[in-house]
Amino acid sequence: MENTENVTDMTEQVSEPSLGRGIAGAIIGAGLGVGLMFAFFVFAHFRFPLLGVGIGLLTGIGAKLMFKGGDTRLGYISAGIALSAVVATLYLMYGEFPILSIISVIISASLAYRNASS
Repeated sequence: MENTENVTDMTEQVSEPSLGRGIAGAIIGAGLGVGLMFAFFVFAHFRFPLLGVGIGLLTGIGAKLMFKGGDTRLGYISAGIALSAVVATLYLMYGEFPILSIISVIISASLAYRNASS
């Protein structure tokens, strides 16, 4: 009977939301978005800064999926991760941060926050 209780406890622990898993999902989503944006740049030989919006979208969705829900704290953390990822990718592509790309950074962070916190 004790083994059945342990299994039940373990399944309850796995299904509970975890901020750590949500942050891991945000990092994975941001990494995927950075990879896609940079791959587009390398293969198309075209710089399109608004692809940074996709990084924000994937960051928020990854966080929400791994967290198994939404949380305001996770939204703030995801927005910070998305912001950092977009700025780093734009710097990698341009060799500097083009100030007009701030629009892409703001939209990316807001999308990450909106997806992860809802």
